[in-house]
Parts: sequence; C-alpha cells; structure tokens
Amino acid sequence: MIEIRTFEETAAELSDFVVGVWRRSYEGKMPVPLWSGDFLERELLLDGNDRPYVVAAYDGARLVACHPGRPIEIRLHSEPIGASLGSFLSVDPDYRRQGIARKMQVEFARRHRERGDRVNFGYLYFRSAKSMGKNFWLKQPEGVVPVRRVGHWVRAFDHRAVAQWELWRFERWGSRALSLLQRPITPPRDTSGIHPYQPEDLPACVELVQQAGQSADIAYVWDATNLDRQLHYKDLARTIVLEHDGRVAGLVNYCRFDVLGKTTMATALVDLIAFGTLPRTERKRLLRAAMAQMVEEGLKAAMLLRGSSYAWRTLAGVGFFPIPSEYYYTGVKMHKDVRLENDHRLHVLWR
Repeated sequence: MIEIRTFEETAAELSDFVVGVWRRSYEGKMPVPLWSGDFLERELLLDGNDRPYVVAAYDGARLVACHPGRPIEIRLHSEPIGASLGSFLSVDPDYRRQGIARKMQVEFARRHRERGDRVNFGYLYFRSAKSMGKNFWLKQPEGVVPVRRVGHWVRAFDHRAVAQWELWRFERWGSRALSLLQRPITPPRDTSGIHPYQPEDLPACVELVQQAGQSADIAYVWDATNLDRQLHYKDLARTIVLEHDGRVAGLVNYCRFDVLGKTTMATALVDLIAFGTLPRTERKRLLRAAMAQMVEEGLKAAMLLRGSSYAWRTLAGVGFFPIPSEYYYTGVKMHKDVRLENDHRLHVLWR
C-alpha cells in the first residue's frame, strides 16, 4: 500500500535516492545533476522542522518516490505572492506506472491551497526525448503554464575536461574550438576591494539583489534571512564581493555542482550576480576574480541561467557563451487567477 506523506529522512538520504533514480533513468542519455546532501538541505530547508512541500511516497518504510519543494515569496508583476519552488521529482523505476507521481502532485496542490500559496515554479528539460518530466507535467489536466524557454551561459575553464564530459558531438567540437581562442583564467592584477562575503556585508547584498530583480516580471523576494543562507551555507556556497568606499557594490554567488555526462565534471553553478551601478571594467574585474577562485578550487566550468542576469555584455566579455534553450521555466497555478502569460524577464534560480 503506497502512502503519501512528508519526507522523514535526512538530506543525505534524499540525495542518495534522487541521484540514484536519475542515474538509473538518464545516465548516458542526458546530463544528470548530482545534487549533494548539503545542496538539498539548503534548498529544501531540511535542517529545520517545517517541510510543508517535501512530499514523498512510501511502501511501508521504503521510500519509493519524492516530490520536493520549498515555500518562497515572489514578485509577480510587482505583486508579492506566496509560491513554491519545486524540483527533483523522482519515482523509483520499480514503482512507475502506478500513478504515484500524480498522487504526490494532488497532495502537493492540496498543501498549497491550505497554506494560501498560489503557484509552484520549476523546470522542464525538453532537449532530450528521454526526459520524462515534460511528458508528466504537460499532460496535467490544468494549471501548467510553460512561462518561457531558458538556457545557460557557460564558461569552460578546462576545455579538454569539458569536451570529454560532453554527450553530444557538436558540443565536443565547440569545446575543442574554444580552447584555441580562450586564454587560461587568471586573477585580475588589481584585487583591491575584492574579498569573500562576510556577515557584515549582508545589508548591502540584500539591497543589491533586490535592485537586480526590480525590473523582472517574476522575481524571488530576498530578505536578510534567506539571502544569507544563499550566500554562505556550510562548505557549499561561495560569494565574492567588490567593495567601493567601504560598502559592497557588487557580488558573485556560486556553489560547487557536480554533473554527470560521459564523465563527472565539477562545475560552478552561478546563482546570483548583482553589479549595482558598477562600471563595466569593475564588473569584469569582479567576475575574473570569482572565476580565478573557481579554477583554484578545481572546477572545470561555470554555468549561469540565461535570462536571470541582464549583464550579457559583461558575461560575453569574460568568455561566457550562450547555450541554446533546453528548459521551460514552468508555473503550476494553484489558483486560476494567477497570470503567468507574457512573463519574459526573470530573476530566479535554476534548480
């Protein structure tokens, strides 16, 4: 008898389950994110007691599926509303075709209505026909809206490692070609004012990130508590700031993210960039310092969601290339009055 209830175990156990299911389903067919326990703990608030959207399915004591999410506040067309971020949906291959994912979604939606949260956001990978997510979500009876297509900016640091990792021939050729054009990453000659994030930097960082999302149609609302958790959490997150006149004027936030292709590649997942009013030369100096640190940590490439940062000239100027869209950024409406059409400008995270 399958029972749908709140996930009870640790973040490390959830990581083992999700990564195990995704590897069994997709290894060799499409890139597989190897989400760590610390990453899932931070994202899903699993170090606390409240897990309203971490829904799971059990066969007795055995975990057989999960539909995890976390509550967030967003600004939708400047209106603050309660919402959730959902990702990592996984069903044990031995338990598929029993309607378990649909049962979890029914419970997921019920909890949204109970709490008054109006929409759930996530991503659908559409590049590979092997991806099961789009088939499940786009066949839901109502409420699912593909808001827009998104891809990534990518900057290779070790082009050979990236080429060996690539699953598709065209990208392998591209990585090898870029190795002939791009120089190795080196720190900027002038590192004055650049330093790792410190707790006393938080008020200025909140102001910068809020400013970065002001013009977006859909933007996460960052307060001091959730931004501090994003900027540094255990040994997961890294944030580099640039200080002018004694105050933080720009930041780059990233975390280590291992992804499986033909090999496993250590990647920097860049979540937040906020440049405020910095001139382009200072933006590039901050980005170069952040990338030099990534290289020093042994990371082979950096990736950043396209459409979540509008400093494309700066990104291109330090060697980032836009990758064609591979995802739908998708909203699942829990209330019919939520309007998600014609939302093009996003200030969100990729999960």
